[in-house]
Amino acid sequence: MRILILDDDEYRLQHFKRKLIGHVVECVRRSKEAITALEKSSWDMISLDHDLAGQAYQASGENTGYEVAKWLHDHEDRKPKTIIIHSFNPVGAANMKALLPEASYEPGGWLEHPWTWDKESQRWRE
Repeated sequence: MRILILDDDEYRLQHFKRKLIGHVVECVRRSKEAITALEKSSWDMISLDHDLAGQAYQASGENTGYEVAKWLHDHEDRKPKTIIIHSFNPVGAANMKALLPEASYEPGGWLEHPWTWDKESQRWRE
């Protein structure tokens, strides 16, 4: 399976790669990179984070998963069969889900892995 993952957290990206051995996995950190990958290739699955590089807790905007969700909404022919929203931002995730009603919302849990918020690093951790 060809899987595209949008997330800016290196720790989570490494976790996804470990769990998805045997699949073709491309990890991107910025919304523009995800859109470029979607334009160039077809994917079986995409998993979207919302908050990217300094865009925490926004409801939409540039360089967020929302930007990719909007692009997919506008380009039906490029949508992967499976779309997962794995963001921990419930407002941003709800806005993406409104654009992509067929997507499943599984905040970090689609890999059957518990995450907790680390106050010191301001990141989700195992």
